[in-house]
Amino acid sequence: MEQSCTQHLKDVGAYLEPVFEPIAFDKDDFEFEASVIIPVRDRIKTVKDAIKSVLIQKTDFKFNLIVVDNHSTDGTTEAIAEFAKNDERLIHVIPNRDDLGIGGCWNMGVHHEKCGKFSIQLDSDDVYSDENTLQKIVKAFYEQNCAMVVGTYKMTDFDMNTIAPGIIDHKEWTPDNGRNNALRINGLGAPRAFYTPVLRDIKVPNTSYGEDYALGLNISRNYQIGRIYDVLYLCRRWDDNSDASLDIVKMNGHNTYKDRIRTWELLARQKD
Repeated sequence: MEQSCTQHLKDVGAYLEPVFEPIAFDKDDFEFEASVIIPVRDRIKTVKDAIKSVLIQKTDFKFNLIVVDNHSTDGTTEAIAEFAKNDERLIHVIPNRDDLGIGGCWNMGVHHEKCGKFSIQLDSDDVYSDENTLQKIVKAFYEQNCAMVVGTYKMTDFDMNTIAPGIIDHKEWTPDNGRNNALRINGLGAPRAFYTPVLRDIKVPNTSYGEDYALGLNISRNYQIGRIYDVLYLCRRWDDNSDASLDIVKMNGHNTYKDRIRTWELLARQKD
């Protein structure tokens, strides 16, 4: 599949050689080395687990947690506020506008004055696999000199028992073809993390689906995307989880949107 896709990109003039723009990691001064960003709306059933999995992290650097609470009404706001009252590392942000998707919430977190050098994803339904996740992710940025890091996750039920298909590691991603691979897959994996100055320049699309994929395509045009093949993240699926209950019409709409993103990216690369 990779060989076929690579040949096609060469045929249409959109192939990029495996040469990446280097990063010195010295742009801007940051009080915190890393920030976990959780966008959330009405997730009282899971948000406490997500927050706890961040606050137990053990690192040799300063980190914080920015929770962008998109006008929750089910008790989520109060639960976040209780954590923030007892742990100053948690920054509770409530937008002053009501038209934000997940991407818009991410932009608020990334542009917050307390955002760290690296912005690290955690969805409000999910948890980190252990207390060393942040340390592993930040280490990967420096070792692999990348603008984005993608980890490995495991699918679980609500009680965190493994469900099919189990571990998602995207090992089919060949590093030598890193600038082109994102065009041939339908998702980059999780958790995702970004060098904050690069993310601030690109900005996150204000959507609630595909925003992370659009970022990965854009970043891979110029920068290395680092990989971690240890399981860092437990991705929970349960009856009320939106990703677990999509009908075929919605799924087709999502896939059409991703095809459009790929087309826009292909055209941008042909112009380069």
